[in-house]
Amino acid sequence: MNPRPINRNLLAEIISWLFFPPLVATVFFIFLIFWYSNDLNQGLRWLVAIAPFMIFAPLIFFAVSYKLKWISDIDLSHREERPGFLTVFIISLAIASFLLYLLKVPLKFFVFAFSGLVMVFIASAITLYWKISFHTAVVTSVITAIVILGGWIFAPMYLLVLLIAWARVRLKRHTVLQVVGGALLAFVITVIIFYLFGFNILEA
Repeated sequence: MNPRPINRNLLAEIISWLFFPPLVATVFFIFLIFWYSNDLNQGLRWLVAIAPFMIFAPLIFFAVSYKLKWISDIDLSHREERPGFLTVFIISLAIASFLLYLLKVPLKFFVFAFSGLVMVFIASAITLYWKISFHTAVVTSVITAIVILGGWIFAPMYLLVLLIAWARVRLKRHTVLQVVGGALLAFVITVIIFYLFGFNILEA
């Protein structure tokens, strides 16, 4: 008896949901909070200060927009749906980055947040004219930060970018150029921003 074939579209959908950009950024952000804090209490204070802007504001705006049908799906498939959410997301990231600076968090933590802000801002400007992939951009940004901060031992994580790129193309959400463009943009911006603050990926 032949095994039941894998539903590739369903697999691609699951991958897309698991690596939903705001979810990936939020999980890694929370990890960094408790990694770089001196103790649990400090980590919780940082989380309470940042969460309203980094987590709740974008998610609430997204949920309200979906409820009011300002957006049609999780991928913001229609170009005219993107500016509102991306504007809220960028403002939230900017406020979160400023608060991290005021909280005097470790430099590595602040640089990650700031590089994410710059990357999202540039990608948002591009996506108004060309649907660059935020899925590959955000995951590449996070993995590149991990490599810079933790070393090249984490480089195999870049294989996840290939998996996500396959899923997005399989679902016809993006072209090959769009997923490659998102990954390259994120890699270059993250490497440059970290380098400007004294962290060289070649020395990771």
